[in-house]
Amino acid sequence: MRTDTSTETRTAINPAQGAPRPGPGPAPSERPSLIPYLLCELRTTILRADTIIFIVVIPLGMYLLFGTMASYSDVDAGRGNVNAVIMINMAAFSAAMAATTVAGSSAVELAGGWGRQMGLTPGGMRAYYLVKSAAGVLLSLVPTTLLFGAGAIMGARCDTPLVWINSFLGCLLPTIPFSLYGLAIGMWFPSQGAVGTAAASVTVWAFLSNIFMPLSGALLTIARYTPLYGAATLAQRPIMGDVINTATGVVHESPWIQVTNLVAWTLIIAAVCLLSRRRATARR
Repeated sequence: MRTDTSTETRTAINPAQGAPRPGPGPAPSERPSLIPYLLCELRTTILRADTIIFIVVIPLGMYLLFGTMASYSDVDAGRGNVNAVIMINMAAFSAAMAATTVAGSSAVELAGGWGRQMGLTPGGMRAYYLVKSAAGVLLSLVPTTLLFGAGAIMGARCDTPLVWINSFLGCLLPTIPFSLYGLAIGMWFPSQGAVGTAAASVTVWAFLSNIFMPLSGALLTIARYTPLYGAATLAQRPIMGDVINTATGVVHESPWIQVTNLVAWTLIIAAVCLLSRRRATARR
């Protein structure tokens, strides 16, 4: 009779080592899918009343007021008309507002303990912030599409389909820095004021970025250093080229000024988010 057993068997039934340990099984996934969480985030955000007001009603109302009812809306401007330029400005503004509002709502969720819950998941807080940023970018497609659809109906004109397409894609550029911007505000401000502060600040940046009305002189100089100027002006380039409308006429500007503004502010806000993460976690 065979009396010896394998080392693994002796180890498993040794009373001094407690109950038998289960054998090796499939390792849990270290990279869980974030798609279901992202879809849930998008659905929840779209159904909120404040989201509809901030990113759809306000930009669309401003476009209809200033872009379609003004007597100068049919005047030629670059590769289109003034109506199309105002449409692009409002779409860029709404994209920045959408990205900021979605990401800024993280303050409310973290204050409610959602951060601790996410910390127990395999993805942790990194997955949470990634989903928030992605949701902001994807949600910006909603107001941008609505505004371009309204523009096509209400007399916005671009010379070629390529100008339409490039302008649409350009209007999504503000989502790059402003999804991070919303996260930073959500980390630094109290939950009850985070979303409102985020939305109000984007409106201020839009005014200072030559979006709502042409600026000139010192205000135009300041505009070039604001977070929304680079992205919004790049969105206009397919239709306006290197021309920038000001209160005293037009000026020609190199695209590198706008690209530098966009890249610099994206890096600055990303750095603020990284520095704020530890502070926000400790506070909550």
